[in-house]
Amino acid sequence: MKTNVKLITLENVTKKYGGETIIDSVSHTFYKGESIAFCGHNGCGKSTMLKLISGIIPISSGKLQYHEKLRFSYVPEKFAGMEIEMIDYLRGVERMEGVDPSVTDGLIEDFFLESMIHTRMDKLSKGSLQKVGVIQALMAPHQVILLDEPLSGQDADSQKVFLDKMNELRGQGVTIFMACHEEKLIDALSDRVYTIEKGMLLEMDGR
Repeated sequence: MKTNVKLITLENVTKKYGGETIIDSVSHTFYKGESIAFCGHNGCGKSTMLKLISGIIPISSGKLQYHEKLRFSYVPEKFAGMEIEMIDYLRGVERMEGVDPSVTDGLIEDFFLESMIHTRMDKLSKGSLQKVGVIQALMAPHQVILLDEPLSGQDADSQKVFLDKMNELRGQGVTIFMACHEEKLIDALSDRVYTIEKGMLLEMDGR
């Protein structure tokens, strides 16, 4: 449900790591309700762009403007495996977000994790851990959702659940930014697709 309402504007935004320029003087405005995909080879700056947009990491120069007060939900590429049971972690998020336990329980069931709720997170497989990352973002989705390779390690059934839930949020006007390489995800979710080449943000044609 894309609108013409400005959400985030980048003005000559640059990000450098150790002298290497990853994002180079990018100026662009993203709009409320858009679903944006950043694609490209590993190391091109997809994840960096997500983290810059959300303020997880600071820009090196330029200006980043939010046109309204925003809260972000974030699914990282590698979700941390902590030494606590899955259910204890999710109950903690639930309490912080003021979410009813039935919402959490429903998501656990949706993603086929009922048998693993008492498994310590550092003992979960990559795919199961990624599902936990998705669940914690979906429990109380904010105005903007950031997805960094969200399908990584997920089985086909869970991928379908994920896509259905993301498209439902799109219909509600939630703005989505994702760093990904899977054509399936790009085709199913994105309104606009960009690649990052030599630090420049380039929109891909034919979408």
